[in-house]
Amino acid sequence: MNYFEILKLPIAYNIDADLLTRNYFSLQRSSESLVDSGLLNEAYNSLRNDIKRAECFLNLKNISTEKMSEELAVKMFEIREEYASFENDEDRIAFQNQIKKKKKELIEFLKKSENDLIKFSEIFSELKFLNSFLEKERADVYGRN
Repeated sequence: MNYFEILKLPIAYNIDADLLTRNYFSLQRSSESLVDSGLLNEAYNSLRNDIKRAECFLNLKNISTEKMSEELAVKMFEIREEYASFENDEDRIAFQNQIKKKKKELIEFLKKSENDLIKFSEIFSELKFLNSFLEKERADVYGRN
């Protein structure tokens, strides 16, 4: 069973968040649920998260979430280089805020691209990179303090 099936949702990126929550709580309360509570929680948390839900969706469509275009690889390198060039935290924070804004834009593009799996996959790859970049930088900042 995949996460969408567990939570009784159609396999789609664009899901009804209210229905997701209702189904989750209904299954949690149900004594007849055939799903382990740990798996139910994992499914719910994955489908609530835009990036994890996109990855689940692509995996179910048999599209690799690990491949990256040469263009994106160059873009990733440029972002890392630009970030490394900043000498103070103010510039780093401003840059991180730009990345967060870009992430939000990409999530909106995902919502509009669900029926074009190639485009969806390309957007997802960039979104996944930006997310991991921000997580790494957040970890580095906390590691310095």
